[in-house]
Amino acid sequence: MARKPRQLMDVPNTLYHVVCRGVNQRNIFRRARDYKKFLKILREAKRRFKFYLYVYNLLPNHSHLEIKTRDVSISKIMHFINTTYARYFNWRYNRVGHLFQDRFYSSVINTEAYFWGVGAYIDLNAWRAELTDEPENYPWSSFSVYNQKEYKDDLIDREEFLKLGGSGDTEKLRRAYVDFVKKRQRQPYKKLPKFISNERFL
Repeated sequence: MARKPRQLMDVPNTLYHVVCRGVNQRNIFRRARDYKKFLKILREAKRRFKFYLYVYNLLPNHSHLEIKTRDVSISKIMHFINTTYARYFNWRYNRVGHLFQDRFYSSVINTEAYFWGVGAYIDLNAWRAELTDEPENYPWSSFSVYNQKEYKDDLIDREEFLKLGGSGDTEKLRRAYVDFVKKRQRQPYKKLPKFISNERFL
């Protein structure tokens, strides 16, 4: 099947699952300071481009993000994030060359019922990779944010994401999402469904 035209996939006001992998499966994070730097760059990107960040999970050799664009395309957002981080990483470790495998991979989440499903898939990624005993204990994931009753930071747009699960009290929605993820944790692993449109950006 031919790839969909890029302009149909790269438009504002769209919800994406974005994956960035290290070239040749090499690590893109080596130390705690690398994860912290990437999150700092994410904050800067949000200030510049005004997108919503719902979920993230940073693993040693790749990262997952669930992003809702607004006025700026996903390509522009991810170009800034990956270029800025790669420049930092190459400087920090005295290396040259590409850090990421291609630019990034994205999936358009075009089914409302699956907004939380993608979030759970991302939140469980480090746990499924056996990097943590429980998903909420992994320090480089947004799931701990959803386990907190009070959240005063602005990196994760928590309320916006919870509203995707339905109307009602935010605290009830928060508990419902945590229960949703924990239920998925107890189920056999399932790949993301085919109705999510995949696109590779080169």
